[in-house]
Amino acid sequence: MNLLVEFPVAASLAACLMQYGSAWRALGKGRRATGPADDGDLPAVSILKPLKGVDDRLLDNLESFCRLDYPRYEIVFCVQGASDPALRVARKVKEMHPEREIVVVMGDCREGLNPKVNNMIPGYAAARYPFVLISDSNVAPAPGYLREAMGHFRDPSVGLVSHLVRGIGAKTLGARLENQHLNTFILPSVSLLDRMFGMPCVVGKSMLMRREDLDAMGGLASVKDYLAEDYVLGEAFRKAGKKVVISGSPVDNVNVYRTLRQFLSRHARWNRMRFSIAGAGYFVELFTNPVGLSLLMVAAAPGDAEAWTVAGGVGAAKMAMDYGMHRMLGDRSSPGWILLGPLRDVLAAGLWFSAFFSQNVEWRGRTLRITRGSRLVPVGEAPAMEPAAEAAR
Repeated sequence: MNLLVEFPVAASLAACLMQYGSAWRALGKGRRATGPADDGDLPAVSILKPLKGVDDRLLDNLESFCRLDYPRYEIVFCVQGASDPALRVARKVKEMHPEREIVVVMGDCREGLNPKVNNMIPGYAAARYPFVLISDSNVAPAPGYLREAMGHFRDPSVGLVSHLVRGIGAKTLGARLENQHLNTFILPSVSLLDRMFGMPCVVGKSMLMRREDLDAMGGLASVKDYLAEDYVLGEAFRKAGKKVVISGSPVDNVNVYRTLRQFLSRHARWNRMRFSIAGAGYFVELFTNPVGLSLLMVAAAPGDAEAWTVAGGVGAAKMAMDYGMHRMLGDRSSPGWILLGPLRDVLAAGLWFSAFFSQNVEWRGRTLRITRGSRLVPVGEAPAMEPAAEAAR
């Protein structure tokens, strides 16, 4: 072994410490806001909930939005068609909570290639209030979530508020890996980009904005052909001179019974998406995976005992950091899951490399190709000439 081999591994561990330190600052001293003391000063909000199939604990997730501590809001459940089993759950929630303004919108919109955006377009047209919150179906917020998010708009320069996301509820291997990925990679990475580099990375699971601002940018139709509609919207707000805030109050992403195959498929898609956005910057991501780098070191010199020793030490150090991160997020489950950390890191390294071999993704029964800026085109068709930034104008 030599310094040229050891330095990338040491730099990768340092990068992880920077990520976790940023997460600690965000969670412990995060950008939290409280709304006006007078409820009469809080604007009404339309909450768009795109539904597709029955996610883990879907009924509980949707009900959690009926218990928000906020004076006036409506919930718009967006369902693609009558055959979707989520429709029954949405109607049940409406029946269980007559005290809430709940609208169930069915629309067979096929305007774009992003099925989530297609699902929301009819609901967006039906929404009535001046603020719009987009929230995924597997999100379960605390009662004060919406009030806290709205508090950021006391600063008139703020255009969009997003949140850190915490994975909870795992009972299967795939779900545990999913939550570890969210908690030890996605959340710390978003925190680092925002706090150290001033690059807020909008997370589509929670996006609050003024409707008039979104309409001025072309509405949801402006992102109908992008896989990373959240990224494109965030860039649109920044280009319009609006501040994007990443709140330090995390929302819970419920993953209970996800399979290993679902985990691999989802993150192969996400890696290809990030590669299409970051370009050469995608290579930096490899240096946030010290376990993957140390195993590459071992593969290069399998007979080197020092390489194996270093790899073992790196794995132990990373597991300790992951354990601290989960505890910081309030995970009090058995510490036995920490042994899955190196497995997640190895799988993440393989998924990282997969982005170089294909830009095709299988999504909701269609094969699509991801082009620059996460723009989608059906396989076999040429990509549109306009860049991703076009949607942000």
